[in-house]
Amino acid sequence: QVQAKKTDAHGAEDGKVSQNKKSPAGLHNENMKVEVEKDSFKTLREIDMDNLSEQDALAADAMKEQGWKDWKIEEVLSSGDNFRTKEIKAGDKLYGFGTEGYSKDLNTSAYWMDQDGFNQMQTQHYSDGQWDKQGVKDSMALPCFNRANSIDVAEVTESHVVVESDIGKATELIQYSNDSGYSTGFNVKDMSGGGTQIAPNPQFLKPN
Repeated sequence: QVQAKKTDAHGAEDGKVSQNKKSPAGLHNENMKVEVEKDSFKTLREIDMDNLSEQDALAADAMKEQGWKDWKIEEVLSSGDNFRTKEIKAGDKLYGFGTEGYSKDLNTSAYWMDQDGFNQMQTQHYSDGQWDKQGVKDSMALPCFNRANSIDVAEVTESHVVVESDIGKATELIQYSNDSGYSTGFNVKDMSGGGTQIAPNPQFLKPN
């Protein structure tokens, strides 16, 4: 497996979020145990691969040319909307929020942000030296095992066309708990989406 290097917004190698100031509101910003009901994470957009819109079909064809499997293409199409293509250049950086201690696999991950997408997240969810991980989770519709407390960075090695989309809504059954015995129980978590994601050709990525 080829894994992306982890960093924070300022390039720190440990990828940790500053703890010097009070964390933003939201349970995902707290140091709590997180569990999700098995198979409960669901995107809300339904896709019929035998009856795609012209826009979705163009995106599917572009991903197929990159070598993505049909099931992954369907997964990506169901996760977003307003699909389009754009070119990224050799030397460009790609970013992905993740969990400290776990790196994205460059060969299997179809979910990245280019610089514009990352800047959007910074503008919305980064303030006073800290990320609002709850806000990132909602905007990126991240499954709960993704703590959004580190950032993977990859470099584009060859200019190529990628599929870009606006992230759609998703939902899951999630529970937060701590060592004192407090637990929220499993509750439905709705994520609004609204961020931007791209699916690059994994052959043209390397750890930054």
